[in-house]
Amino acid sequence: MKNSSFSLVALICLVVLPINAFAYLDPGTGSAVLQGILGALAAIAVVLKLYWYRFLKMLGFRKNTVKKDTPASKTTEK
Repeated sequence: MKNSSFSLVALICLVVLPINAFAYLDPGTGSAVLQGILGALAAIAVVLKLYWYRFLKMLGFRKNTVKKDTPASKTTEK
């Protein structure tokens, strides 16, 4: 109880008290943010590609398919 009330007071102080940050954002910062966003989108695309069929099975759009093994050549005994 004591810890949660301290967290609440700290959160209220951070929101209410204005803090000026005199920061400089150079053009490289924008490209780094864009690179991070594109990297995250690429990672999401790879994960979707890897788990696409499992995702469709989970939603019920695909049925379980079992591959049957067929031997390449059958041996006959004489």
